[in-house]
Amino acid sequence: MKKKLLFVVILLSINAINLNAQSQAQTISVSGLLQDNSDGLPLVGASVLLVNVKDSARSKYAVADAEGRFQMNELEQAFYKLRISYVGYKTFAKIIRISLPDTDLGLIKLEPDVTSLNEVVVKGKVVAVQQIGDTTQFNALAYKTNPDASAKDLVSKMPGIVISSDGVTANGESVQQVLLDGKRFFGQDPLLSLNTIPADIVDKIQVYDEESDQARLTGFDDGNTTKTMNVVTKEDKRNGQFGKLYAGYGENGLYKAGATLNFFDGDQRITFLGMSNNINQQNFGSEDLIGVSAGGNRGGARRGGDQTFITGTQDGITSTHSSGLNFSDELSTRTTFEGSYFFNNSINNNDALLSRETFLTNGSQFYSEEQQTTTNNTSHRLNLRLNHDFNENNSLLLRSAISYQDNESNETTFGKTLTDEEELLNETSNSYNSFNNSLNFTNNLIFQHKFEKVGRTVSLDLNTKYQPTTRESLYEDLVLDSLIDYNTEEYELSTGATVTYTEPVGLTGQLAASYAFNNSVRNIDTETFFVEEDASAKVFSSELSNTMESVYQTHLPGISYSNNKYGNIFDIGLSYQYAALKNSNLLSLTNERSNQAFGNFLPSLLTRFQLGEDGNFFLRYAATTTVPSASQLQTVIDNSNPLFLSAGNPNLDLSYNHNLDFRLQKNYFDINATLSNRTSIKTSNNYIGNSTAIIAEDSVSAGGVVLTKGAQITSPTNFDGYWSVRNNTTYGVLISPIKNNLNLSAGLGYVNLPGLTNGVSNTAETYSADLKVGLVSNISENIDYNVYYQVAGSRVLNSLQSKTNNQYYTQTVGSTVNLIFPKGFVFRNEASYQKYTGINNSFDTNYTLWNMGLAKKFLKDDRGELELSVFDLLGQNQSFNQEVTSQYLEESQTQVLQRYFMLTFTYQLRNFR
Repeated sequence: MKKKLLFVVILLSINAINLNAQSQAQTISVSGLLQDNSDGLPLVGASVLLVNVKDSARSKYAVADAEGRFQMNELEQAFYKLRISYVGYKTFAKIIRISLPDTDLGLIKLEPDVTSLNEVVVKGKVVAVQQIGDTTQFNALAYKTNPDASAKDLVSKMPGIVISSDGVTANGESVQQVLLDGKRFFGQDPLLSLNTIPADIVDKIQVYDEESDQARLTGFDDGNTTKTMNVVTKEDKRNGQFGKLYAGYGENGLYKAGATLNFFDGDQRITFLGMSNNINQQNFGSEDLIGVSAGGNRGGARRGGDQTFITGTQDGITSTHSSGLNFSDELSTRTTFEGSYFFNNSINNNDALLSRETFLTNGSQFYSEEQQTTTNNTSHRLNLRLNHDFNENNSLLLRSAISYQDNESNETTFGKTLTDEEELLNETSNSYNSFNNSLNFTNNLIFQHKFEKVGRTVSLDLNTKYQPTTRESLYEDLVLDSLIDYNTEEYELSTGATVTYTEPVGLTGQLAASYAFNNSVRNIDTETFFVEEDASAKVFSSELSNTMESVYQTHLPGISYSNNKYGNIFDIGLSYQYAALKNSNLLSLTNERSNQAFGNFLPSLLTRFQLGEDGNFFLRYAATTTVPSASQLQTVIDNSNPLFLSAGNPNLDLSYNHNLDFRLQKNYFDINATLSNRTSIKTSNNYIGNSTAIIAEDSVSAGGVVLTKGAQITSPTNFDGYWSVRNNTTYGVLISPIKNNLNLSAGLGYVNLPGLTNGVSNTAETYSADLKVGLVSNISENIDYNVYYQVAGSRVLNSLQSKTNNQYYTQTVGSTVNLIFPKGFVFRNEASYQKYTGINNSFDTNYTLWNMGLAKKFLKDDRGELELSVFDLLGQNQSFNQEVTSQYLEESQTQVLQRYFMLTFTYQLRNFR
């Protein structure tokens, strides 16, 4: 009935929109005339900039014509900062409010700057960095890259921007999305986007905090921002075809092949990319592995499922086959469309070693593991975005995302647990096969209406999420010769709606009242069977099976006040969340049910203000809640790893979180430098952590589960006392005398992580520090290098056992060099030395990874290239990882690809109109 009612509401809304659409939208334009204050001569070529004080991304720019006149169209009703500049004249700046369809600013006279007129020297130097409102803008012409460089290579030369295998950061903050001329490009995958865009088509790089769609529609800054990098292309590169094709073959059957093709025709943009290789080159992000972990739903001493699946190099040796398509266009003057589809198949083989120390009240126990894993993962990802303006007062935004994943994993594990005296407590030898698939669908529909009064709006936001997941796993104990079949079906269906009304208060203030409702139904059904020796029959295990249904419903009324004066923002709000959590154990003989209700006030505060023309300060505080997942609430024991069992906790409460972020940024445009300091603090009440019990003797649980001496059983538990503090300072400067860009980054961190072991509380305090120094060339297109040094260390203190206090650190020094010589010869060299001093001395290691290539360019305009390269010239490549919790310290080492030679042909496509 609710779904039918919702459908009727949507139809009535659309019908009302269509009735309002009969009137045509009015185009707001601003014009004016620029003259010399003394003689009245027109200022031909003067620069006129209108910066939207709420969203600089919607700013406009114009140049005065031969008569000194200028005009800008397609503006909106808002406050703008008018800035007019001309060589030899004082800059004219003024805050104006635009509300009429045609605004004529009339005659504006500029006064000559006497000091600058005494001596005018034209040096031809390109301005590298500018601050436009809240946007930091980099001029691509100020940075030198090789002719075949990508946008990733370009932005890595810019002050404060750092590229790593983990992603892109700007002044210490993670860039979450990359836009191409203001439009989404391959969803929210920054590394993929920057690798796809050639550097030679880029005009400017803009970095800013993009407001949420709701905030841009209503004009009310709700504080929900996304760190965004917008790639602005050169005007003469927006029509044509460009990209590259490559193919390479190496020893031992290693190969790579791929293509990136772009077709630009004004507003219509089509990009295709594809790749196939077996040398660990991957082009997918974590969203391609939603809902399915690398080893199914298995618990135990391993690195945590899908957290290793990030954009970049994956552990082990991987074969990848992927393709993608991105499309964007203005379908009409009122309708824009953006969409992308991505397919990825990866087959990963990995041999891993693991060492874990678990803290006890009277000592420690040590677990070591050897594991061989093969994983085959296939994913499809589709993103759609449609924006339609019915008229100047009514608009509709539709955002949809669909991903599907099919995953098969096979593991063979041998593990053993020892005491402090190296006495064997237990051991296991088993195989684990899992077959999983997951669908994730999200849909968001926003309708917004603007009233005639500027700042008065009403909007309706409807959202839906549906995520079903199926897992089937076979566990075979190779010692006891037993076989267990696990079948899990899980789904989540969430629907919600938010109504927001905004009202202007004075000239610069705005009041917003909202009400949000959300209903989430989560169901997890686990069935476990013991398989007979001859596999002829299955015996159902009621002790290891369960069906849990969890219904989570929230009501969230709230009110906020925002004041945006000349780009300085102050926003304060208060919401009250009433949440009801209902859990039902449907397979329980007693039909266990629990109903919990929570009431929480959720205050928020946001402020951002300018520090002159070249700096700004930002602060945001927000209180939030975290609801436990369905699997955390399920009581059934997961014994798929007999040495590391897990069970849910139906009595979990919500976590109440305090989040505080503040940032100070200062730009020094005279020396092309930028300085930023950011601090992030988070603390939680009822933090959901882990409680671990160590089995003292061989036994059988009340449910019939076999418990081995020394085995661990873990369940989620609420704790107080969780803290996380992180401070990061970055400084980037262009050193003109040596034409190099220097990037410095220093970080400090503290984490207080509570836990429980054998009923005794334990807190792990981790103090961390890191330092990164990088020197990037900006000499010429033929000389490109990056030299860097970084060190990171941590010290861990445990309240349960002070003797387990330890520290570990890594050091890396490396460089990349690309040199282009006469007659088309190219030399490429990449080397890094890494030293790791770990918790366990057996994992201490150091190695040098050295890659080298020699290439020859040929064909017209050097479009073709043939390269002979070697990967890991010294054959020393390694991979390791460490993890620290309140219950244990863990280190792991995984299989990697080592030395090989490869011959590669690359063709660059450039055809612009």
